[in-house]
Amino acid sequence: MSLLKFLSSSRNLSFATLVLACPVIHASVDLQSIKVSHLRGMCFIQPIAEKKLPPSVLQIGKELSKKKPFGLGTSNESLLELVFRMTIGSAQIRLGSSSGIEVQTDGSYKLHRGSFLFCHKNYLSWMIKAEENSFLINGAGTWMTECLTSGLKLILLEGEITVTNGIKSQVLKSGDLILVSAGSSMISKPMQIELPLLIGTSRLINQFPQPLPSKSKLVSAAKVQALRIKKRYEAFVGDVKKDRKLQLWTPASTKLLDKE
Repeated sequence: MSLLKFLSSSRNLSFATLVLACPVIHASVDLQSIKVSHLRGMCFIQPIAEKKLPPSVLQIGKELSKKKPFGLGTSNESLLELVFRMTIGSAQIRLGSSSGIEVQTDGSYKLHRGSFLFCHKNYLSWMIKAEENSFLINGAGTWMTECLTSGLKLILLEGEITVTNGIKSQVLKSGDLILVSAGSSMISKPMQIELPLLIGTSRLINQFPQPLPSKSKLVSAAKVQALRIKKRYEAFVGDVKKDRKLQLWTPASTKLLDKE
């Protein structure tokens, strides 16, 4: 039974049909080993080369030595953290709830669905392919991806990476978000997101017992961004008091501010 069929048929698990046009990530490094460093809930490994074998439940500390390719999946409300050892260092990869990834060859990965976080201090090259598009990611840092029906969402939390679709190259800085369209591989212009809010609320960052190796860099990136945008707030006019002071409400602080 396949991993997908096993998860879909289980009464206690929620793992919907995988997205067909899914990106493939290829790292231009030699993968030496993969180890489960943490998990929560039900997480599975499914040998793909040996289709007759059923999926098995993962355990913390397990060294993944299955014959490639094989798939890894998380059920609903589950999380998984893996440490990838390579010839030039290591990378930490986290899977969010109801996510699936396939390890095809050394350094090649196929994202089926869900959300993922990649953390590596070494400069790595990743080839991302889909049924009708492909692009390269080069650089080092901490970044998140999410599979969408319309393509792929990518957010750089810290570091610097370059995304290339063969025609256009886009350099991303901390806090940049881009969308890569399915079919056309069109890369959107970077949009800045609020790093302090994302870093403070993301389950891929905060719902694990051990902090990311890049924690200090994430904090620094958030502080730099806060200084750059000068901590802007959206204010709503409230009322004018008898002493001719204007009351303002800010959603960030939920406090009343008095202005002359």
